[in-house]
Amino acid sequence: MGDVKLYEWDTIVTEGKARIIVPKQEFFLRSDGVYEPAWAPVFYNPVMEHNRSLTVLLLTALFNGGEFFFIEPLAGTGVRSIRIALEAGGVGIANDLEPLSYRYITRNIALNDLCNVIEAYNYDANSLMNNVRNSSIVVDFIDLDPYGSPMPFIEEAAHSIGRGGVIAVTATDTATLNCNYPEACYRRYGAWCKRVDFSKEAGLRILIGSIVRASAAKDVALKPLIAYYKDYYYRVFFMADKSAGRADELLKNIGYIKYDARTLNREYLTDSEMVKTYEKHLIIGPLWISALIDVSIIEKTITSVNERGLSVNNKIVEFLRELSMEYEINTPYYRLDKLCKIAGVNMPQRSKIIGALKELGYRASATHFDPRGIRTNASLNEILSALQKISAQ
Repeated sequence: MGDVKLYEWDTIVTEGKARIIVPKQEFFLRSDGVYEPAWAPVFYNPVMEHNRSLTVLLLTALFNGGEFFFIEPLAGTGVRSIRIALEAGGVGIANDLEPLSYRYITRNIALNDLCNVIEAYNYDANSLMNNVRNSSIVVDFIDLDPYGSPMPFIEEAAHSIGRGGVIAVTATDTATLNCNYPEACYRRYGAWCKRVDFSKEAGLRILIGSIVRASAAKDVALKPLIAYYKDYYYRVFFMADKSAGRADELLKNIGYIKYDARTLNREYLTDSEMVKTYEKHLIIGPLWISALIDVSIIEKTITSVNERGLSVNNKIVEFLRELSMEYEINTPYYRLDKLCKIAGVNMPQRSKIIGALKELGYRASATHFDPRGIRTNASLNEILSALQKISAQ
């Protein structure tokens, strides 16, 4: 490791194969004793280790452990970039506009002996991506992990990514995407929303739909590979195709959800269908109405872990398997407590209704979005009937 000076407010943490200098957490505690990353002079959130570890696994699988060029325009301490370099074979740029963050990035690069692998920059994120694009460097991976909405960075990222490259996006403004603030959702993401029993999934689909539409404006098709919700954020990985025609094809997957709050019935609508029905029903969208996962990518990632003997948290691999099973069903999830209210029955264990629906020949699973949620391809009437039969037993 490089010889780097530590100050009294610094400490070193280990994450994956990286050793990272970060501000001491005890200096930035809330009144309730909880560490608040946003209060620290440089942003480092240990809760996001799952996010970073999954990123490393996916990149290792996608690039087969070979070298690829990446950009992290909003790098904070640089922990993500350093892990990508050490664990996934990436070479690239870690950037942050905040001067103190830039200082931490440079120190952490030196601490991990990566001065010939990662370059540190102190630019505006969009300006950095624009400069790299104009230099004719082929960018294989861009990771956008802003504080709040990622939308100010999407068009430049789509313009800068290379053909067949990958863009990963984190959104932490979940209150907006979940429609606690409908006006902000429309302002930031151009979508109508309403608080519904599947709001967490609707938020993810709104996010994806907005990114697909924004990138299409640059004649770039961004196809979702893996999309999920965790803790307080959304995370989506996209594969880029520099093709106006492919962008047009992807836009056909943008639609709406028609929802009846009385019966809980929901269904997807295309643009033309929406025009005919919006006066009678609650409409949510535009949003992504197609698959939230590429199963082949999940399988490749899990296979890569096993073949390479990677040392990873087994919970992350299990999380990927659960997503793969859940997303075999594309219908938005139902909340069991809401279904039981409609059916007029007490709420059973989630596993019981899932098992009952499977016995009837339907697909059914739990959902990672909500501990009360189930996902199934059974009709609403069939779900309610199954609940009533369970209640009568």
